[in-house]
Amino acid sequence: MPLTDLVLLLAVACVGILLGRVVRIPPMVAYLLAGVLAGPMLLRGISELEAIEQIADLGVALLLFGIGIEFSLDRLRKSLTRLVTTGLAQVVLTVAVTAVAFAALGTEWATAIVVGFLVSLSSTAVVFKLYQDKGELHAPHGQAATGVLLFQDLTLLPMMLLLPVLVAPGEGALSASLMAFARAGVAVAAIMVLARALYPRVLKLVATAQAPELFPPVAVLIAFGTALGASYVGLSLPIGAFLAGLALSGSPYAHQVFAEVLPLRDAFIAVFFTSVGMLFQPVVLFEEPELVVLMVLAVAVKGVLCGVVLGFAWRSIPLGVVTGFALAQIGEFSFVLSREAVNLGLLSPKLEQAFLGAAILSMAATPYLLSWAERFADKDHSKSEDTGSLVDHVLVIGYGETGQAVTRVLRETSIPFAALDMSPDRVRLARREGLPVHFGDASRRAVLQSAGIGKCRAAVVAVSDARQTRRIVSLMRQLNSTTRILVRAQGVEDIAELERLGADEVIPAEFEASIELFSRLLTHLGVPRHVSRLQESIIRLGHYRALRGSRTSTDLLPEIEELIRGGVLETAEVMAGSEACDKTLAELDLRRATGASILSLVRDQQPVASPDGGTTLLAGDLVVIYGPHGAIAAALEMLERPIESASQ
Repeated sequence: MPLTDLVLLLAVACVGILLGRVVRIPPMVAYLLAGVLAGPMLLRGISELEAIEQIADLGVALLLFGIGIEFSLDRLRKSLTRLVTTGLAQVVLTVAVTAVAFAALGTEWATAIVVGFLVSLSSTAVVFKLYQDKGELHAPHGQAATGVLLFQDLTLLPMMLLLPVLVAPGEGALSASLMAFARAGVAVAAIMVLARALYPRVLKLVATAQAPELFPPVAVLIAFGTALGASYVGLSLPIGAFLAGLALSGSPYAHQVFAEVLPLRDAFIAVFFTSVGMLFQPVVLFEEPELVVLMVLAVAVKGVLCGVVLGFAWRSIPLGVVTGFALAQIGEFSFVLSREAVNLGLLSPKLEQAFLGAAILSMAATPYLLSWAERFADKDHSKSEDTGSLVDHVLVIGYGETGQAVTRVLRETSIPFAALDMSPDRVRLARREGLPVHFGDASRRAVLQSAGIGKCRAAVVAVSDARQTRRIVSLMRQLNSTTRILVRAQGVEDIAELERLGADEVIPAEFEASIELFSRLLTHLGVPRHVSRLQESIIRLGHYRALRGSRTSTDLLPEIEELIRGGVLETAEVMAGSEACDKTLAELDLRRATGASILSLVRDQQPVASPDGGTTLLAGDLVVIYGPHGAIAAALEMLERPIESASQ
């Protein structure tokens, strides 16, 4: 395509995004409106619309490539049943209702079914970007919407294959479509196996070559190469790119690949939405208003159907409301489908323009409808999940593995608690056990207030999404300035920001496991427990710099020195044959000999009341000692090390 065409489109997109910032509208809405406004003036200057459409398709392909990477195969397997059932129910119901409505108004059945196809697909680009920006992609409503979107995207291929059958119904067309389905299934399996076996090895070679400049072209080659290969075997470019991303999702290099194609994806997505806006002729709003209204109503009915299906599947009315509004628009794949339908004569130019108008209006309205739906869901949460009567409790945010472990300990120690989670399944299972676990989005003020944030004695945040964690911590600190907030962070780089937002303690999961291994290794090597605990404290005090390969800041040295000078409590077992065994406390005189003091004594799992100088230490006794680090080391030598070993 001429470079001039691409430059014109990018210029319109850039102006649109700048104006969008001024009037505070989402980027995709700005692209669409900029395209609509600039279309009448610039369409004459663009010489190759088909080439522009191909560039736009590449943007959608790169978008789905990123979705494939984010949506791992493991997660896909776990949610496959729900994905298929909810996606299939939504698509079939939408196509059926839309086709019947248009046919009842005089539209031919073949065209009515095509319109149903167009309306049934939602915008992966719009919804995915909105949830990414909000940090809610891995929340239950994000997962529910993503599952339906992926199913919709995968139905593009069968819909494309069915178009010739609608043009010329008959056994020949049907058998040809069935053969095409079979070839497509084989192609998907072949691409997945090839990509899964080949791509990780290629990326490993690139990484070991230590040539950073090699990664970007290889990343683009993988995304576009797989997409192109998929197009040769009858699949669409975007579906091929999605399969490549899905195959790479388990690779340690996946996110680096995605980072390399991200700028290119954003540029192509800008071209895509701007070109869609330019194809629309606003005059159709005045010439055929009833067609546009009918198409918009069909989209609204699709949103209701999505909400009902997902609300029933996830057993959550708020989730159904939010996802219903999130999916109430026409998707980018519908444009691919509409072009093919126009070429086959299944869609008239007027109906195509009505479809474009409804698509632009619904895409532009989605961010605002979603915000309204989330406010509605907040009100519903605050009414239905009221735990505000709790006082002096522990509030646990996130009922995954970490949250479950914390609540288990709280229950066993009879400490009152309440937990919030966005997974209806986890909430339902917990409620069956009689646990106070409630459904709610803790990044919402009303939900935290209803969970008693203002009266809790401590809060634990164990949410997997880093952006969501920051929002929750900040809001918690605003609502309660004194409660102690403990946070499980995804990475050590989040510590400073979370502490700035109000967290009292931030525990990065990846390094706490390293500390535990380190501590057990020191114990195995014979290092005294109090020394290994001191090392653990120094590592945590230095924000895990030692584990990251960084030197401890000199600002921390006075604190570390104070930590070393300070006294510690330690538990020791009196060993048979040690210097302390069978001696009275007066004979041992531990304080004079080492500087450490014996505070208490436990024998046969029973505390010895007020041990004095006449109390004899026996083998197997447990004693609690206190003193400086050096004194503790000497005391442990007398209590735990046999005399024979000490003399060697």
